[in-house]
Amino acid sequence: MNLKKTFATIIILSIFVTGCNQNKTKEESSIADEATQQRMMTKVQNDVNEIIDKDYEYVLKNMGEPYCTTYYIDMENISTLDKFNETTNLRLIYPKYTAEDELEGSALYIELNDNKVIEVQTYEFSEYDIKTEAVSNNTDIIVDMYNESSYLSLSDIGGIDFNKYEGLEEDKLYEVIGDAETNVEAYDKTRNQHVKAYVLKDKNEEFSKILTVFGNEDNIEKIEVVDKDEIMSLAESYLYKK
Repeated sequence: MNLKKTFATIIILSIFVTGCNQNKTKEESSIADEATQQRMMTKVQNDVNEIIDKDYEYVLKNMGEPYCTTYYIDMENISTLDKFNETTNLRLIYPKYTAEDELEGSALYIELNDNKVIEVQTYEFSEYDIKTEAVSNNTDIIVDMYNESSYLSLSDIGGIDFNKYEGLEEDKLYEVIGDAETNVEAYDKTRNQHVKAYVLKDKNEEFSKILTVFGNEDNIEKIEVVDKDEIMSLAESYLYKK
């Protein structure tokens, strides 16, 4: 993993998670170099016992940042959704690459429970068709955080009337935002109702606004540009019915 990806992860967490930036930066500094990560990836592909029962920090240090981190959240265990990274039930997705650094077509799916690796499986990998997982009855909200996403420019969306896309299929939105990728997605436990967040970069290279899409299955219910401090509370209100 290169420094660009490391800093992107720090930025995303600092935007969406309350009070995590300092701790995350310290954690990132202990991640092994790319050669070590590739060696560990090969070892795990050959023998999953290399990481079974290891904790989250061990996996991150030896395998680097995953393509996607999924958090399975029991809202009774955290005070608010903007502390979602406090959950210890996770899934990490590591795509496999060829020697030419091309996607090989499959990925390692690493499941952690109580911060320990309990299962490692290989499944077909697709950026837009992540494997549907078995969700615990205690899970209220699922959060997917993507570590390799880019950022939309705030100036590029300034003239777009997003209201006219409400009620349409989400694919229509890509007609005006191009191939932009979500940085964070939050779902109810059925993965039908969801909130998708696109971080917006302003002219000063700062991140204070989020393009937020509220949807149900494939349809858009609402689109808003909101302050970064509001996004997770809005997602919680939309997804979590007490």
